Amino acid sequence: MNREKLEKEYKRLGNELPKRYLHKSFQNHCYWRIALDNSVGDQWNKKISSPAYKNLTNEQLQKTVDFLRQYNKDEKTLEKHNKQSLIYRGKINAF
Repeated sequence: MNREKLEKEYKRLGNELPKRYLHKSFQNHCYWRIALDNSVGDQWNKKISSPAYKNLTNEQLQKTVDFLRQYNKDEKTLEKHNKQSLIYRGKINAF
């Protein structure tokens, strides 16, 4: 998939996920945060300038889109990745 299509898919998925998980209080930026943090292995904005989707490498963008697709099908992965994102951000303890 070319860069332009990946960016469109990134936006589309981030905007669709809140409709998929109505029981969560997540907005689109929450899903992007979770996927981005897990793609770069840290709090994304410590590694990448904003807007992230414009500054990710092609590989990072593909990985982020893949995670967003996975979240659409697998809530357990979403929850696991959210926990990891919160650990990266110092919001919860790793232990």
